[in-house]
Amino acid sequence: MPATKTGEGVSGLFKRIYNNIFSQQELATIKDEYIIECENLVKIYKIADQEVFALQGLELKIKKGEMVGIIGSSGSGKSTLLNILGGLDTPTGGRAFVNGWNINKMSYRDKILYKRDTIGFVWQNPSRNLVPYLTALENVQLPMILKGQGQDKAWARELLEAVGLSDWISHKPAEMSGGQQQRVAIAVALANRPAILLGDEPTGSLDSKTGAEIFQVFKRVSREYGTTVIVVTHDRSLAGAVDRAVEIRDGKISTESVRNIDLDYSNIDYTAAGDETHSKYVVVDSAGRLQIPEEYLKELGIKDKAILEKEDNKVLIKSPENKNSK
Repeated sequence: MPATKTGEGVSGLFKRIYNNIFSQQELATIKDEYIIECENLVKIYKIADQEVFALQGLELKIKKGEMVGIIGSSGSGKSTLLNILGGLDTPTGGRAFVNGWNINKMSYRDKILYKRDTIGFVWQNPSRNLVPYLTALENVQLPMILKGQGQDKAWARELLEAVGLSDWISHKPAEMSGGQQQRVAIAVALANRPAILLGDEPTGSLDSKTGAEIFQVFKRVSREYGTTVIVVTHDRSLAGAVDRAVEIRDGKISTESVRNIDLDYSNIDYTAAGDETHSKYVVVDSAGRLQIPEEYLKELGIKDKAILEKEDNKVLIKSPENKNSK
């Protein structure tokens, strides 16, 4: 049993335990267009006697209905961010608000309701998403049954049709390809009509052609159902598959690539994200910090210090060794 705090007493201890488990959060009204807002998010893991900063003041806003890619190399903090947004982890510092929920103040009961009703998960390994002895239709109906809303067969069929599997509703996962299993997984994740769909490397175990088809499905369900889709990946080539690609480096948002033209999503080349389709930005956080791309630092020879100069409507960043150069 947890120890009592100073001046708390036994009754206070039991009240705290009860609130941590059973209390239900009163959801805030979403005041603007953002369904997700992360403010100065910090996550620290303690390993032996060392503290590891997975997130270091990360700030991020995502609009309702957006399809966003969170891109970063191993150890960048992208999986930690996904776990926090999914209610699987709690930030050490800062605040995270998702669809009216305050992630920092969730009770055990809140987390169950949040993960059941607000968030849909699609994991990298298709077998993790599905029950092997159930058909595609039964897999989609399972979350509905667990929620206690019965078996809405019409809605399950509609979802399987939306992901292109109307002819496979009676097949079990072992009878399907990896891409088909992942399509069923998307339908399962949408079964309880979540506001947000999270994908953890959902194309990581698929070939490039099948992966592109999965992203087409994500885009289709985003547009048809107004679902906010967030996909975490290490593959930077997938930036062209989303409305906005956010890159994380060292636990902070580094750059963003925002789609500047509306294309027919069924014909998008998902391996291309060039100047003609996306505008790329360096992100400046609320403290005025920005991350200069590593290739720029190497090319300019900038290490621990840099010189900033304002020239008309521009800011020049120089290496101290090139102080007088233009």
